[in-house]
Amino acid sequence: MNLIEQARQQVSFDVDSVTPLLYGSKEQADHIKQFLEKCKNIPEVQTSPDYYNWNRGKQFLSKGDQALAFQKLLDFKLDEIPLYLGTILYSATTNYYGVYFGMVLPALKVLGTDEQINAWYKDCLNLKIAGCYAQTELAHGSDVQSLQTTATYDERRDEFIIHTPSIDAVKFWPGELGFLANWALVYAKLIVNNKSHGVQAFMVPIRDLNTHKPLPGIEVGDIGPKIGYTNKDNGFLRFTNCRIPRFNMLAKYIKVTRDGQVIRQGDPKVSYSAMMIMRKLIITVYPRTAATSLTIAIRYSIARQQFTNDQGQENSVLEYQTQQHKLFPLLANLYSIIFTGLKVGQLVDLNFNQVQKGDFSLMAICHAIICGTKANFTYFVSNCAEWCRLSCGGHGYAHYSGLPAIYQDNCPNITLEGENQIMYLQLARFLLKIYNQAKSSSKKINETYFGLFNRLQSISDYKCTSFTREQILLLLESNVIHSIQYTNDKMMTHINNGQDPKSVWDYKVGTDLWNSANNFIEYYKYISFLQTIDSTDNINTKKVLRDLADLFAASILLDGSSTLIENGVINVESIKLIREFYTLQLSIIKPEAIGLVEAFRYNDASLRTTIGCSDGQPYEKIYHSAVNDNSLNKYDFKPIINQLKNIKARL
Repeated sequence: MNLIEQARQQVSFDVDSVTPLLYGSKEQADHIKQFLEKCKNIPEVQTSPDYYNWNRGKQFLSKGDQALAFQKLLDFKLDEIPLYLGTILYSATTNYYGVYFGMVLPALKVLGTDEQINAWYKDCLNLKIAGCYAQTELAHGSDVQSLQTTATYDERRDEFIIHTPSIDAVKFWPGELGFLANWALVYAKLIVNNKSHGVQAFMVPIRDLNTHKPLPGIEVGDIGPKIGYTNKDNGFLRFTNCRIPRFNMLAKYIKVTRDGQVIRQGDPKVSYSAMMIMRKLIITVYPRTAATSLTIAIRYSIARQQFTNDQGQENSVLEYQTQQHKLFPLLANLYSIIFTGLKVGQLVDLNFNQVQKGDFSLMAICHAIICGTKANFTYFVSNCAEWCRLSCGGHGYAHYSGLPAIYQDNCPNITLEGENQIMYLQLARFLLKIYNQAKSSSKKINETYFGLFNRLQSISDYKCTSFTREQILLLLESNVIHSIQYTNDKMMTHINNGQDPKSVWDYKVGTDLWNSANNFIEYYKYISFLQTIDSTDNINTKKVLRDLADLFAASILLDGSSTLIENGVINVESIKLIREFYTLQLSIIKPEAIGLVEAFRYNDASLRTTIGCSDGQPYEKIYHSAVNDNSLNKYDFKPIINQLKNIKARL
């Protein structure tokens, strides 16, 4: 019995009881497990072990057969986003048309009229129309209202003229634009009778449907290599007075009549509900790649032995507290993120359905929470991949470990679909708003998501004289309220001293706003964790998950205790007790760690690793990969060696 098998025998809970919690239901868990099992037997969906020796063109083209095979597995249900979880987990890199299905189709369904949906949607699903989401420009990304591309209405010809007025306004970064797209959903400033009516969405053909060549007035291509996303064709797009029919402006909520009247109907914020669908994908699907990182790192840390103990036997690396300190807080954080992501996903779906019916009551709440979770979760996934790589020593540095690719292909998510600092600032704005509402009004704040703001006074008065685990939630609540209170008071002091509110926001309290938003999300993750624990009846599972949740909370409190200390909520003695509690939780989680990562039920083929496979035999696989899977070993290097031998050193 090897070390991995021995470790599995130490697990105290039923691993199968956790799996449905991680996927939201037993049905979804079974679907993912079955999907991954099917994938491992289909040659077209495998990523070659030699993939990272290839040039980018070959890498990109290799994904064509894989994309088609995935679509067959999904029975061509191309607009059902939840089904994409399996494809993202199994593919070593990003898939074709991910942004298209995640953003363009939802935007068309939300912003288009019934007539427009009937005209385009079927062709979109069949990829006859393959679109990209052309919003970001060279000079503007998160600042959507400052986009410079124009859509000027020509009443004489009943057309819009799409134009790029400067280099700054070139569309830059949209995925699927470089090679794949033949249409673009273009966000441009609507101009009618020389008056701007804000940024609106337009369906614009950019390549010929038969030849795939750029249409007249279109300059388009791929932007080049990036740190990751090697097979994602992020592109550039420049328009020179390109004409489209008036019909091509998505007109469910704003339309231009034949005679040039601009008519608004409904809430202009509705367009944001489409972007929420993509952010939902980012916060519910991509964090699961962190489970890949941790499965690899924890298995390898059990199988890897270094240095001897008192009995002269080599220790598993995971026996060392320093290795536990690297990996177990990440594992605890992952669980908090997975459980929170499922809840936020339900909120996004509910909001999306309500918006379709004209009900915007959840829009602000959904916007605030998805901004904060997007920022928090995407940073975590990249950070987790890097720490897992570091925990695996030299082997973690090699692509055969599977870890570098996870980092490379997830770090762009920190910036795309809302740069993380901007996302935190948007959550902070909402938190300050409801904080001031709670202070000045008897009206209750939404209890489901922001209930702690209904208890401002009791939370502000709370003091922790001696730490016990029962006080964790109270401490996290205090951390949120005191950080927001401090930020609000600091802002008002500057404003009351005559400074411009916008200048105060931009230049005086930015880091305080970031801290307030982050503290709230960490608290929100913990209560989501507790709510998920309450949903299971298995006693052993409850205990292990509560230990993991409290490890997560203890790590948060130790990392961010300054606010609590500054406000007299906690004393030095309690900090020491939290630190002792934290190290105790590391030892409690150690025998459970293998079960907690294997609850995700990823098979070896989906992990794409030589060092973290289920059989616990990394060295055989590492050697086999080096000998058999590295095409460079088949090259004839004799000519260059002979050339180097002719170098005459100057003595």
